[in-house]
Amino acid sequence: MRKFKAAVCTAVALTMIGTGQSALAAEDTASITIDSANPAGRLPKDFVGLSFEIRELGIGNLDISKGNVLQMFKTLGRDSNIRLAGNTLDRDTLWVPRGQQPPNPLPEWVANTLTPADIERLGRLLKATGWKAEVGINVGRWDPALGPDQAKEMFAILGNRLTAAECGNEPDQWAMRGYKPTGYAYADYRKDWAVCAAAVGNNRIAGPDTAGTSSSWAANLATDERDKLSMVTVHQYPAGATTTIPTLLSPELAAKQLRELQTNLNAAKAQNLPFRVDEANSTYSGGIDGVSNKYASALWSMDYALQLAQGGVDGINIHGGLGVCNEPIWNGKFQRYTPFCAATKEDELAQVYKAMPIYYGLWMARQMGSGKFLPLQLTTDRNITAYAVKGDDGRTRIAVVQKEDTGAAPVKLAIKVGNRVRNADVLTMAGTNLAEEATAVQGTTVDRRGHLKARPDNVRVRNGSLNLNLKAGSAVVITLDC
Repeated sequence: MRKFKAAVCTAVALTMIGTGQSALAAEDTASITIDSANPAGRLPKDFVGLSFEIRELGIGNLDISKGNVLQMFKTLGRDSNIRLAGNTLDRDTLWVPRGQQPPNPLPEWVANTLTPADIERLGRLLKATGWKAEVGINVGRWDPALGPDQAKEMFAILGNRLTAAECGNEPDQWAMRGYKPTGYAYADYRKDWAVCAAAVGNNRIAGPDTAGTSSSWAANLATDERDKLSMVTVHQYPAGATTTIPTLLSPELAAKQLRELQTNLNAAKAQNLPFRVDEANSTYSGGIDGVSNKYASALWSMDYALQLAQGGVDGINIHGGLGVCNEPIWNGKFQRYTPFCAATKEDELAQVYKAMPIYYGLWMARQMGSGKFLPLQLTTDRNITAYAVKGDDGRTRIAVVQKEDTGAAPVKLAIKVGNRVRNADVLTMAGTNLAEEATAVQGTTVDRRGHLKARPDNVRVRNGSLNLNLKAGSAVVITLDC
């Protein structure tokens, strides 16, 4: 019988037992013991964020005056974090200063331009949502006039809503991509980073934004540039290019996710620096059809967010694109892992988006609010994870994620919450099949205006116990009324 460390509620204990049907064997039981007296690490309110290519700004996207983009952000939750950079930053984006026109003809490598007007449009989104941002500056193709001008404009326009400038994207791949000569190494990058940092002129700088999740460049930069850095950032796409749904939802992948981050996380904490996985998703190169764009990704994203938060990571930004769902985007590749996308080309132009399954998983994770995790020990033979947070508002919230096929046997949850708790609100996320797109919370979906009207069930607590039936392949967030 496997034992997992996780986190769940201020309840004294949470016990999950079989449904009582004779066909169910002992492996259908699970038990959780909670330590409510020793709150652990924090779940920050801005933990679950989004990431987009800088190109999305340059072509006029993320415009709150159009479509439903503003409501898609508001529905996900206020006061979070967006990051704009990606491969398009160093590869093909040119900054055009205020009052100037792009060069004609454009340099051969340029496919996108970015202007102060684009940063102002981002500022309107941030102001309307309470979100903050990290925004990249092209260092792979550094220009000694344009880089400083972009930094000056970004800080002037966004003010305190700009958490940090990012000096380049995935520098550990610059040589491979042809931006730098063969043999380009950390020592070379540190010199280039220092030039960008001098142009920024303050310590609101994030980096190194490595493609390699466990790359030593992140730990080295945290140590070498402690006084200039405000955040250590790396990327993570934990699943491989041939990943299946069972692999995506497996305990082995979950263990790998946190293990890959540990060295750089420890290095950042040793320097008292926040550590953010500022570009993440299930698997790289836009995801896998039939996996990254299906209901299984909703369960994965909810669990991924809470697992990393409990593990000490300060935030994640799930990467996506704003093209037509499941169709090639600007570079001929797909963005099947995106949290939201357009149903048609007409919707893309109008900036009207629909929520994909991963969006619902992120939404569920955000319902845990902010607060401190409560330790627990989970003993089970089922693929279940559980977390609990003592909220800053004084309420305890419990998340339970059942990551098995929807056709598997259900689990009966008997949660001992004590006689002081009279009721609990329960939100349930479910899908018809792990391999289908259909995803809903409380049987409802995000409408065309971007609203999700999911009203929780109110469950009566009897004799100090809350009893629920958890379907296989579903997840719940329970808020105790106490």
